[in-house]
Amino acid sequence: MNDVLSLKVEDWPHDDRVLLQRALRPAAFLQPANPASSWSPSRRRIVEQSVGQWLAWLLRNGLLDPDCAPADRVTRDRIEAFVAELADRVAPWSVAMMLGALVRGFEVMSPDRDFNWIKPACQSLKERAEPSRNAFAHLVSPGELFQLGLDLMQEARDLEASQHPYVSTQARDGLMLAVLISFPVRIRNFTETRIGQHLLSRDGCNVLKYSAEETKTGSAQVGELPPNLAEWLDWYLSVHRERLLARGTGPKTDRLWVNRDGDALDASAIREQIKRRTKSAFGRHVWPHLFRKASATGLVDDAPDSISLAAEVLGHATIQTTERHYVLARGSMAHKEVQSTVLTARSDALARLRRKTRSAAANRRGDTGKGGD
Repeated sequence: MNDVLSLKVEDWPHDDRVLLQRALRPAAFLQPANPASSWSPSRRRIVEQSVGQWLAWLLRNGLLDPDCAPADRVTRDRIEAFVAELADRVAPWSVAMMLGALVRGFEVMSPDRDFNWIKPACQSLKERAEPSRNAFAHLVSPGELFQLGLDLMQEARDLEASQHPYVSTQARDGLMLAVLISFPVRIRNFTETRIGQHLLSRDGCNVLKYSAEETKTGSAQVGELPPNLAEWLDWYLSVHRERLLARGTGPKTDRLWVNRDGDALDASAIREQIKRRTKSAFGRHVWPHLFRKASATGLVDDAPDSISLAAEVLGHATIQTTERHYVLARGSMAHKEVQSTVLTARSDALARLRRKTRSAAANRRGDTGKGGD
């Protein structure tokens, strides 16, 4: 039995492939728009992957008849069995998202058929799905994340004369933290940021710009970086990025983030570096997507009247999406007065711990010369 998890579009049955291509094709002059012609590249990828997973499941179970109309393969029993298998290998929220994308694929490929009977199951899955990670337990304020970035860069500057690769990767990591919390784009866009294409200089300001075709929501995102990052950004670009690139043997990349071998840093490595740096500083790791939650939550905490701006910062179509997925502050705001004394004491203790940890880390580096990527 074939064990592939998702069929690539070129491996789909002929009719399925043709129906999707037809739905994606821009409409002819004065003709009504095709149902999927306005999809962003990200939306298209999600639907293609979901339909590919459905077709692969049918294939594995001996149910993929290439001569059968795509809509005729869709039955309640099969959908239930497909969802059950998904639930065994991916997180509940991912199951809900994949089923929703699958329905969108069904609807554009067979617009004359009714698939509304699947939608209540999608909604039920979303309502029952619990986050696979306790985001609140890992949440750190935007100010602390930004300051950690500055601290790491300052430490790297103090050690700059050594020219050890660890110093350059620490400078890079500090800038990554400060940039990501200042403009919390999704990890894919952050990873693929290119100098001159996404990172631009305008009237003395550093700007990040991602086109509608490059974002998950299909909306362009543009924002200026804080002025106090300008010096650090120039320093990274002119000194430490150049040192890392010099260690490479192939063509130089135009990606902003590079590893210790002079190659473009991939998303997995960026996640690990951010988690490692935050774990060392705060005792709990903060993953990149949580920076988006921290940003929205910080607005509720510090400027509740400005929460409507969070949707624009995060690239959401509506503030409801921001509130539903990213604002974690509401449950804790009522406790702030009670906890203020405890939090103050904890902050003082954390500052002492950081000083001790940094001192020990500096001693270890002096002894071993070892560091992260």
